[in-house]
Amino acid sequence: MKKTELRQIQKQRLQAYVGSDREADELALRQQLFATTQWAEAEVVAVVLSTPMELNTTPIIAAAWASGKQVVVPKIVAKQMRFVAISPQTEFATGALNIQEPLHDEAFSSKQIDLVIVPGLAYTLSGQRLGFGAGYYDRFLSDYQGHTVALALQPQLLATLPIEPHDQLVEQVLTGF
Repeated sequence: MKKTELRQIQKQRLQAYVGSDREADELALRQQLFATTQWAEAEVVAVVLSTPMELNTTPIIAAAWASGKQVVVPKIVAKQMRFVAISPQTEFATGALNIQEPLHDEAFSSKQIDLVIVPGLAYTLSGQRLGFGAGYYDRFLSDYQGHTVALALQPQLLATLPIEPHDQLVEQVLTGF
């Protein structure tokens, strides 16, 4: 199956995954994340501002701040992804990919990011990832030296994915089930 077809299927599966099973899955994934050494040791965590079909990252951001961690989120500027720091006072607007982004665009050095929670539509346990198709994370991860983790909701975990040479692996894929 081609990536474009699989992306459509995965979006439909995620949009249909609602209710108490999903809530329990998300809670289990957050608990697993918070128990990792990577989370415990990270001072700077990169995470997306989730859309309704994605795993809700608001509790992750709140937990990071409560633990004294710096949170950075992606922002698309001139067709390039950069990470910018956010705080509880940060103001947001809908950005290039219909995702919430901070109004400011002061880039945060990727060398200072300890942990990237990598978004995607599907993952394998070996770290393969199907992204949303723009290539932003593959380009970023090709040069990133820190830790990466993905939080795979039940419909996101697949046995195999169509992989291309430019696709970057995620260091650790957590599953809530």
